[in-house]
Amino acid sequence: MEELVETMSSDLPRSVADGVTWLSSCLPFNIDGRVIHGHNSTFLVQGETASLLVDTGNPSSWPIISEKLDELLGDRELDYVFPTHPELPHTGNLPRLVQKYPKVQIVGDTRDYHLFYPQIEASLQARVPGESIDLGGHEFLIVEALIRDLPNTQWGFVPRSGVLFTADGFCYMHRPELDDEDPVHLPGECGLTTDELAGPVAVENAAFFTGSALYWARFANDADAVYDRVLGLVEELGVTTVAPTHGNVITNICDVEPIIRAGHKQAYRY
Repeated sequence: MEELVETMSSDLPRSVADGVTWLSSCLPFNIDGRVIHGHNSTFLVQGETASLLVDTGNPSSWPIISEKLDELLGDRELDYVFPTHPELPHTGNLPRLVQKYPKVQIVGDTRDYHLFYPQIEASLQARVPGESIDLGGHEFLIVEALIRDLPNTQWGFVPRSGVLFTADGFCYMHRPELDDEDPVHLPGECGLTTDELAGPVAVENAAFFTGSALYWARFANDADAVYDRVLGLVEELGVTTVAPTHGNVITNICDVEPIIRAGHKQAYRY
C-alpha cells in the first residue's frame, strides 16, 4: 500500500499579504478510495529587523517547515514564535524551533507551556492582548480571541497587511460526507484562497468543523452575538484577510463570514 506522507503544495509557501507568507503542511490520507488533505497552516511574518512564526505545525511536518524557514529567512534567525494555543498542530514543533533558533522568543498566553515542554521554559514570554511586537516596518499585535478553542487561545494581527490570524476560528470542513472530523480538502486546493476555490464554503462544512473543534458551540445559542463581535473587530482593526490554521486563507470575508456564522448555529447537530 502506498505510504501517504505530509506534503506542501507546489503553490506554497505563498505570500498572501505584505510581509506575510503562508506555509501549509498538508497531511494526505485515504478515505473511501480518495486521497484528501488536511491543512495545518503556519504563517511567517517578516519585518525589516525581525520575524515571527504563527503556530508551529505538527511534529510530522517539521522537515518541511524547517526547510521552508531556511529558504525564507536565509541567513537571518527566527526571532519570535506565536503559538495561538497549546494543542499539537499549534505547538508541536516548539522544542525543535528552540533547538534550531536558540534565541527565539515564544510569545503569547504561555501559562501552561512549561508543563508540556519543560525544555523551552527559558524561551517563554507571556504577552496579553493589546501588546505588540515591533518587527521593523511591521507590527504584530496580540488580539483577544473572540472564538476560542481553549481558555488561553489568542489571535494575532498585522496592521500594515490587514491579516488576522484566528487559530481554530473561521475553520471549516471541505468534505464532511467522507465522515472524518479533520478539516480536509482535495489535492490541488492546498494553496488556494477562498475566492480562488471552485465553489463557496457550504454551511454544513462549517457546522461540521465547528461542532468538532469548538465543542462548546453545541451548547451556545449566542452565535449572532459572537460573530457580531467578530465583525466589529474586523471593522475596528481594518482586517482584509483572515488566516485560520485549518483551512484556506480567507480573502472574501464578507462572503465567508455569514456561512461560518450559520454553521455555528447548526453545530449542535454534529
